[in-house]
Amino acid sequence: MRSMVKLIHADGFFPMQDLIGLRDVAKSLNYVQMPHGLEVPNFNLIFPNIEHIFYKVLGERVIVDPERSGILRKPNNFEIHFESFNSSEEWCFIVALEPTTVNLWHHIDPELGMGDFGKADSKHVFEGANFNYNNLFEWKIHTNILLEENQCLFIRPWVFHSLENGLIQYYRLLADDNYRILVMGYPGSKKDSVAQKLSNRFEDVTVLDSLEIRKSSKDVDFTPDGHIRQAYRLLEKCRKSKSKVTIVNMSCPLEKTREILNPDIIVWVSDRTECEFPDVNEMYEIPTHYDVECKDDSDESVENIIKRILSKRL
Repeated sequence: MRSMVKLIHADGFFPMQDLIGLRDVAKSLNYVQMPHGLEVPNFNLIFPNIEHIFYKVLGERVIVDPERSGILRKPNNFEIHFESFNSSEEWCFIVALEPTTVNLWHHIDPELGMGDFGKADSKHVFEGANFNYNNLFEWKIHTNILLEENQCLFIRPWVFHSLENGLIQYYRLLADDNYRILVMGYPGSKKDSVAQKLSNRFEDVTVLDSLEIRKSSKDVDFTPDGHIRQAYRLLEKCRKSKSKVTIVNMSCPLEKTREILNPDIIVWVSDRTECEFPDVNEMYEIPTHYDVECKDDSDESVENIIKRILSKRL
C-alpha cells in the first residue's frame, strides 16, 4: 500500500534566489497564534503547476488543499501533534525557509516506564491518539530529521511529530485516485467513437466530452490559452466524478494540456482527417509518450486498449 511510505526527504525545492526572496518577505509579515504555531492569517501562497512537481517526487497524483496549503508557519517548538486527515494516503509537505528539526515521536505507556526507558505503546495515530501531548515524559523521540534551508519533507499527517520553530512553508496534499483515461487525437479523428466504445466496456464510468463541455461553458477559445484553460476545467470535473473510471475525450493538442490532466492511461488516436478546426491541427504537438496508439475505432483496437488498462492499476 502507498500509505506504508510515511516520509520522504528531499533537497532544493526552490531556486535559491526564490527561497531568499520568499523568506525576506515572510519575515516582514504579521503572524498570529494558530493551533500548530504562528501563521500569517488568510495567506495561502500556492505556486502554479506545483501538483505536477509533487507527482514527480511522490510517483502518485495529489490534490493541493487550497485552504491548508501555502501557509507560512513558525511551528510551536516541541509541541507533539498529528494533524486531522480523512485518508491514510494524505501527505503533509514542509519546506524549510530556515533551518529546523523535525522530530518523530513514540508514545510511552506510563505504567511501563517513562521517556527513553519506557516501552512504546503507540507509534502513530492508528495505534492510539488520545494522549497527553503536553507531558513530554510520556513520549520519546524515535527519529530526528534536520532540515537545512530549502530542504523539504513529505510526512503523513497521522505520524506523531513536532518541529522546532524555524520558519517553514506548509502544504496539505490529498489523494487524487480517480482512475482517468485520456482519449486524444486530432479534431475529426475516430477518438469520439473510440471513447464511446471504450465506455461500453465499464460498468461504472463517466465520459467527459471536451467539445460539449466547451459549449456548456460558452468557451470556444481554441488558442493555446483556451486549450490550457479547458484542460484545467476537465481536470476539476475528473476530480469531482463519482464514477470508478472517467474517460476524457479531448483533442489535447498541447503537451502542457496532457501534463495538466495527468491521466493513468493515454490513448493516442492517430488518424488525421480534415476538420472544422484547422488551427488546432496546425498547433498539434504529436505525443511522444502514450500508452496505446489507435489508428481506427475497430473492436480489435478497443480490445488492445482494454488489455493495456488491465495491466495498470485500476
